[in-house]
Order: sequence, then structure tokens, then C-alpha cells
Amino acid sequence: MRNRTTIDVTDAKILKTLLMESRTSFTEIAKDCKISVGAVRKRYKRLRKTGIINGEIMQVNPTSVGYKCIANIGVITAKEDESKVIEFLKSKPYSCVVFKNLFERINIATIISLHAFEELSGTMREIEANPLIKHANALIWSKTSGLDRPENLILTPSFSENEIEQHPKPDTTNLEKAKIDKTDRQIAKILSQNSRTPFTKIAEELNISTKNVIQRYTKLKGTMLASSTITVNLKKLGYNAMAHLLIKVANRSKTPEILDKMLQIPNLITVMELFGGEYDLFPIIVLRDYEELFKLKKQINTIQGIEQSDMILSEPYYAWPLNLFTSLLDQAS
Repeated sequence: MRNRTTIDVTDAKILKTLLMESRTSFTEIAKDCKISVGAVRKRYKRLRKTGIINGEIMQVNPTSVGYKCIANIGVITAKEDESKVIEFLKSKPYSCVVFKNLFERINIATIISLHAFEELSGTMREIEANPLIKHANALIWSKTSGLDRPENLILTPSFSENEIEQHPKPDTTNLEKAKIDKTDRQIAKILSQNSRTPFTKIAEELNISTKNVIQRYTKLKGTMLASSTITVNLKKLGYNAMAHLLIKVANRSKTPEILDKMLQIPNLITVMELFGGEYDLFPIIVLRDYEELFKLKKQINTIQGIEQSDMILSEPYYAWPLNLFTSLLDQAS
């Protein structure tokens, strides 16, 4: 608990608002919180200084830049070979991010992006052809955006989620490859790394008008730029572990119903829908202590239709939500 930084209800409301939409103006936040703009700015600076807020991002939807197949690849290798395997995976153009010692069962995990599902088998053969890799397995995503659930994160033990206005989540069900040019990619790249960058600053950097930037941003928001959020240090908010659940449902036609029930679990911050493999859902829940872990297990057991549930515990992410696909903007054609 020593990593935790104390926040109050107003801090929590500011954080939740910015998690849902990071470009929300301080003026709007001040009105919602019934405090002055100066007070909002002061609180925001303190949240940045203490490390609770550690980024401002816009998440890139890989489908919009032509990547239709996204998968988690788990790799088993000898402990002494981990560094070489990580270097090998990072060298591949399809690797978006590589995690070390995230899971108990595997040494290394990577998230890969491919233009087509037909490329996956060849990619897996290439990975397993490395003599240092003993085994690799894939969890294929059926959706590539709208995976994070910041509205589910409880920010203070005494904080009532009913005390804030819930922002509607963007519709990301029909995102297709966007028609974009070099300038669009430049704007998206800037905002993916610093989502609160003023449009005037972007216009000056790219030598175009502010009106042009706003028009292009309007086109990109909800397509290439799937969501706008801050990133937070989960440990600073008192979360000391993450539970990664691998869920197999008894009847796949019931998956939407089971997913709806899963989403009622507090602190379920991310969930991936999977297909073509052993598992159907991959939710991630953050936990403060063992008591919350035991409670989670009981909650999972009450959900009808789950045939198998495997749990893997890990350290919480340093910066969540993850910013996985920004590098694809450089590779997009």
C-alpha cells in the first residue's frame, strides 16, 4: 500500500472524466466539479507530479490502418535466453509490444499485428523456428478497439460511481480501413502520443491551418483514433495486482450474455473477445488485495455458462490504458 497516493472524490471525478475523454477542457471539468478552472488546473498538475497521471494518448485502431489480424503470442523459452528472444521478437515488424515475465506459464508475450489472418500461420512458424523458443501459442482478437473499460475502474474505496456523469463509449463496432494521407498520419501520430496537444500547435508544426487540423481530426476521431484517454499508474491508485482470466464458454452463442455479466464486475478494466482457439474471453481485473481476489473468484463462479476459467496473476501495468498500435502509423501505406 506504500505506493498509493491519496486522492479525494473531486480528484476521482477529474481522473474519470479524462480517462473517458482526455481532451475535455478544464472549463468543462470545473463546471462539472463545481470548482474553479484554476483549482482544476492545480489538481491536474498535482496528479501529474505525483505520477498518478503519466500520459495523455489517443489509441490507434489497427483495423483503420489495414491490420485485420491482432493476436497475443505467448512464448516459452529458457530463462537465460529471454533477452535474446525479446530482441528477436522486437526486431519483427509485426511485433507491437513485448512483455517479459507478465504471466506465470510463459516467459514472454508479444502482441502482433498482421494485414490478414492468412499471415498468422506463417508468422507462428517463423517464431517457433527460432531454436531458443520452445513453444508459442496464439490468442486471436475478434475485436481490435473498444477493449478498455475505464468506466469500470474504482478510483477511491469510498467513491460512488453514480457521483459522476457517465460518458457514452464510442461505437467501434464497424471501424474499417480509413482513407488517409501523410498529413492525417502525422496528426494521428502527434495525438496518439500527446492527446491534449492544442490544434494550433499541430497546425504550426505541420504548416497547415488550424481549421484544416480540426477538419482532419474530426475525420480521424472514432475511426483511426479510436479513443482519447489519459494513462494512469495503477499502483499509485492502490492496485497491487492484475488478474488475467482466460474464459472458455460452454456455448459460444451465449458469449455476449456472459460478457455482459463479466462487465458488471468492478475493476474489470480490459476485455478481449477471442476466436478460433481454446478460449473465448480474456478479461483483466485489477486487485488491491487477497480479499478482492477471493471475491473475484466467487463472482466468476456465479456466472452461468462458463465451462472453464483460468487465472494468471501479474503486476499491474505502469501506464494504463495501453498505447499499443501507434507504431503502425509509420508502417501504414
